[in-house]
Amino acid sequence: MAGEFFDAAIAAVEKPVHFRQPSEDGSFWRKSEPVLDDAGVIVKGGLWAHQRAWWDLPNFIKVLVGGYGAGKTLCHAKRVIGAALENAPAPVASISPTYGMARQTTIATIAALLAGKRTNYGREFRYRYNSTNHEFKIWFRGREALILCYSGEKPDSLRGPNLAAAYIDEPFLMDREVFDQMVARVRHPAARFREIGLTGTPEQLNWGYDLCVGELSKRHDVGMIRASTRQNRALDPKYTNRLENSFSGKAASAFIEGEFVNLSIGAVYHSFDPNVNVKAFQPFNPAGTRELIPPGAELGCGMDFNVNPMSAVVFWTLGDHMHVIEEFELENADTEFMCSTLRDTYGQHLTTIYPDASGSFRKTSSPNGRSDFWYIQNAGYNIDAPHDNPARRDRYNAVCGKFKSRSGRVSLTISPLCTKLIKSLSIYTYEQMHKQESLSHLLDAFGYPVHRLFPINKEIISIHRLSGV
Repeated sequence: MAGEFFDAAIAAVEKPVHFRQPSEDGSFWRKSEPVLDDAGVIVKGGLWAHQRAWWDLPNFIKVLVGGYGAGKTLCHAKRVIGAALENAPAPVASISPTYGMARQTTIATIAALLAGKRTNYGREFRYRYNSTNHEFKIWFRGREALILCYSGEKPDSLRGPNLAAAYIDEPFLMDREVFDQMVARVRHPAARFREIGLTGTPEQLNWGYDLCVGELSKRHDVGMIRASTRQNRALDPKYTNRLENSFSGKAASAFIEGEFVNLSIGAVYHSFDPNVNVKAFQPFNPAGTRELIPPGAELGCGMDFNVNPMSAVVFWTLGDHMHVIEEFELENADTEFMCSTLRDTYGQHLTTIYPDASGSFRKTSSPNGRSDFWYIQNAGYNIDAPHDNPARRDRYNAVCGKFKSRSGRVSLTISPLCTKLIKSLSIYTYEQMHKQESLSHLLDAFGYPVHRLFPINKEIISIHRLSGV
């Protein structure tokens, strides 16, 4: 049975009321192909073939798995709005891994789409976002719709009112309990139809893989559509090329092609090849302790804060190539002593530290309660660090992509003098990670600057206020 805000087949509980729609195909959301101008910019919205295929799935649980930029979040936001209006006043939910991610993705996209509908309908269409309660209210032709925005950080906190429908963005970054909670909560007696939608990138062979193609799929009514980044024709081809140059082969299969790939078994730094990535670019200095720095290169240092050992790596960058020239592991040391060691070794040539972001917090072991960042700045160094450390997955992908991208490009090398780092990269595995903590400190000091200077290129696509989207 067709609903006003969806023209796909749905299991309706009661016949919805139909209203006039502005789209040429009679639906609230335009489902035909987006219209591009000569520059490749979308001038009239719509749905690509893979988005339509997901939209039209008849299953109770609809899964859209795709690469970066495949249009998953846009589909999520459109479906959330449509479900809220179709089921009003019964609420629907939008769940993201964290509220921080939601503000940058789902909430921002929902707000932009609602602003576009406001432009289309004028005063007939009103909405309001309550940032305290993280909820949208929409008023349209006698209906008052409610969208509840949740974080999946604490699954137990998702227990609450009944829902008409629930949509989980980047579900496979979250615990399976988030999904289980939504299965239990989508039961509102006044719902015109009920469904659960999942939109995101594949993450390891975890519960998401099991839900889509494994044993768990046999226990649910599940339909899945897989999409590649390339299927979004509005993306500049250079964007996909940049992703190709950023990801290693296995990661590219997941985050470009949308394939479930086992990235959590085996070597963490699987693209590291000592025969390719270990080399000396310059002669050693007369003492034979480190390589000379090539003309035009800029020195940097990654640092991890741990008393035993205190770890750092010194590297140079020239263009987009990064080369590690020295490693430091100082036993029973602190940040002040590490900075002193670096100053004695490199003098004024080293100016910038890329540290663990947690160093901005007060250090309880310090007699003055001063932070690690304070000691770095007091030693005369600049600090280049994000507000929060990147997800481990993103850091590992950035490093592996620099060692060797899917296109075969190598832009990260290590001096043969860095024997501890080379060994750690070679033997650090997902299976033994909990037993290899002693290796992680030097690897973290190495990974922070790689991700900071050469992050995986995830393009944010603006949602314009277009007519008939």
